[in-house]
Amino acid sequence: MQIVSDTSPLIILKKSKAIFILEELFEKVLIPVSVQRELFKREKKFFSSLQILQAVSVKDDNLCRALEVVVDEGEAEAMALAMKLNLPMLIDDLKGRIVAEKLGLKIIGCLGLLKIAKDRKIITEAKPFIQNFINNGYYIDEVLVERFLDSLGEKW
Repeated sequence: MQIVSDTSPLIILKKSKAIFILEELFEKVLIPVSVQRELFKREKKFFSSLQILQAVSVKDDNLCRALEVVVDEGEAEAMALAMKLNLPMLIDDLKGRIVAEKLGLKIIGCLGLLKIAKDRKIITEAKPFIQNFINNGYYIDEVLVERFLDSLGEKW
């Protein structure tokens, strides 16, 4: 299975030492060239070594420009790519998620990845990963975390 990703989930998964979850769940993570540029600005050595990542050029400039009115370039290109290839999209930014849903895209965030990984026994607990996300600057509403962990049979 393949997925299209925005920049921020890849950064937080890397910082939290959870990128292996993507490698276990997907055969390819497609990223637009603009997302690749963003990743390489921060962590070129790490992200260029990930075999699972594949940069793809987005051809629909009109759609991307229209989307850039409400989201950043990376999100716009990722949405356009996900639409073109009819693939789900990995995105965490709330405004971006709202736009992607309005476009009819199937979306998943880092918490969703943790749920799937736990369901498939790739990880035994989500809580340590969520704590790592928070420790690395990822904002998650406390009530959301409690509900999410409760749904997995874990406590915050």
